[in-house]
Amino acid sequence: MSYRGALFGKPIRITIPAELADEAALLAYLGLGAAELKKIWHFRGRMYQHFSIAKGPNKVRLISAPDQRLKFLQRRLADKFTELYRPRHPVHGFVVGRSVKTNALAHLHRRFVVNIDLKDFFPTIAQNRVEGMLFSLGIDARVAEIIARICCNRGHLPQGAPSSPVLSNMICFRLDKQLLDVAKETRCIYTRYADDITFSGHRPPTALFDAALPPAGRFSPDLLAPKLLDIFQQNGFSINPDKAHYADRHSRRTVTGLKVNQLLNVDRRYVRNIRAALHSIATLGLKEAEKKFHEKHGGNSGLAAHLRGKISFLSHIKGQSDSVVRSLTLRFNKCFPAQPIKVMPTSTEIRDRAVWVVEHNLDRDHGKQGTAFFLKGVGLVTAAHCVEGVSEIEVFHPSKHANAFKATVRKRDEHRDLAILDHSIPATEYFELDPVSHAIVTGDSMTAVGYPAWAPGDPLNIRPGFVSTLTVRSAVQYIEVTQKLTPGMSGGPLLDANDAVAGIIHKGGPEEGRDFAVHIEVLEAWLKEG
Repeated sequence: MSYRGALFGKPIRITIPAELADEAALLAYLGLGAAELKKIWHFRGRMYQHFSIAKGPNKVRLISAPDQRLKFLQRRLADKFTELYRPRHPVHGFVVGRSVKTNALAHLHRRFVVNIDLKDFFPTIAQNRVEGMLFSLGIDARVAEIIARICCNRGHLPQGAPSSPVLSNMICFRLDKQLLDVAKETRCIYTRYADDITFSGHRPPTALFDAALPPAGRFSPDLLAPKLLDIFQQNGFSINPDKAHYADRHSRRTVTGLKVNQLLNVDRRYVRNIRAALHSIATLGLKEAEKKFHEKHGGNSGLAAHLRGKISFLSHIKGQSDSVVRSLTLRFNKCFPAQPIKVMPTSTEIRDRAVWVVEHNLDRDHGKQGTAFFLKGVGLVTAAHCVEGVSEIEVFHPSKHANAFKATVRKRDEHRDLAILDHSIPATEYFELDPVSHAIVTGDSMTAVGYPAWAPGDPLNIRPGFVSTLTVRSAVQYIEVTQKLTPGMSGGPLLDANDAVAGIIHKGGPEEGRDFAVHIEVLEAWLKEG
C-alpha cells in the first residue's frame, strides 16, 4: 500500500508493507493470537531480564533483554521497519554495511573534530513517540499502537530489544536532516552512530559555537550555538555534559573511539590491554588470569570470548594483514589452541603486506629506491639494478616507514635484472605472493604494483593494464605491458587477474618507450641453476 503522509511535518511517499496494513494482517504475520497479545499488552514487563554491563571505569549500561518469544516478535517487526526506513548517508549505526569504522573514516584527516553524545538515548525515546512516528508514516492507528506496545517497555525503547536500533534511527530522521543542514552551512562533515554525533572539518568550526572556540578537550554543551541546542531540544534529546569534546589540529582526534589523525587506529591502551591479558594467561594460567581479570573489571564472561571479540574488532579496523593483529592472533591461538582464530586475509591485504620499499644510499647526495616483494618458496625478491653496487640495504613497509630492516643481497644477476635478499623481518610483518600456475598470453589482464618515488603517506601504487606482447631480448624472456612502469616500481610484482606473480618489473616510463617485466619463468630457471 502506497501512502503519501507526513513525517514530522514533511510530506513523503512510502509503501506500507502488506503485513502492517491492518490489525488482522499484523497478527497473522507475527503468528500472534488475541490471548497472547493481551498478555503482552498487560504483562510485557515480566518478559524482560534486566542486567548491567561495564562501559568503563565506574560506568555501567542497563540492558533490558526480552525473552525468546518477545525477541522473535521484535525481530519480525524490525524486518518490516527496514523496508520503511531509508538511512541517510551520515547515519552509520545499525545500518547494514556501515559500522564504527565507516563512521570514523568519514572524518579521517580532518583537522577539527566536535563530538557530542546524546544523554540516555534509548530511554529518551518514549512509547508515544514511537506510536506517533509510525502513524505519521501512514500506518493504521491500531497497528501503530500494537507495535509500540510490543517494542517498548516501561514507556520507552529498551536497550537490548532487536527492534530498538532501527526504530531509534527512524525517530532521528528529522534530527539527521537538520544536523546535516547545519553541517552544510558550516562546511563540516556530519555523522551519527546511535547516540554519538560528530562534526569535523578542515577549518575551525566557529559557527557551531555561540562565541569563541573552547580549548581542546571537554567543553560545556552550553557553549554550543543556540541553533544547534534548539535542534536537539526540538527533537526531544539532551546532550551528555560529560561527553562533549572538541579537538583541534594539535590534539588527538577520535571518532567513536577510533583515532582519525592520520591512519584509522584504535587507542594504544586497547592493544596494551589485550597484550596484558594474553601475558597473564601465559604466566599465571587461564584460571588465575580470569580471576585477576574479573577482580579488576567485573563481569563473568570467559577470557577467551572477551579476547576473541577484542581481536576481531581490531582486525576489522586495521585489517588481518596488520602485523599487530597477526601477532596478537598468534598469541591468542597459542593460549587457546582448541579454539583458534582463523587468519584469512583478503587478496588486497596480502598484496599490500607483501610489497615493500627497498632503499640505499651510495653516497651522501645520491640514493636509490625501488620495490621488493615476498614470493612464496623464494623469499624477498627485487630487481638487480635496485641494489646495484651494494651488499646491504634497508627494507621497510610504508605503514611503518620509520621501522626499517637491514637486508643483504644473497643472489644477484645483472643480466636478468633479478636479486634475492636475505632478511630478519618477523613472519608476522608480511605476507607472501604466489607465482602464476598457467601460461601467460598476449591480452591477459595484468596489474603492476610498486612504490614510484615513494614519500611518507603514499599508498601502494596500482596500475592496471594488459600484456601487449611476449618477447625475448638478449636471451631473457620479458612481458611487455600497456601500463607505464615508472622509476621506483622496479623490482615490484606484475600480477595476473588472481594476484599471482607473472613477472618482476624491469624498466619502463616515458624515457624507455616500452614497459617490461621479467617473466616469472626466468626467475624460476635462474633459481634452479643454483
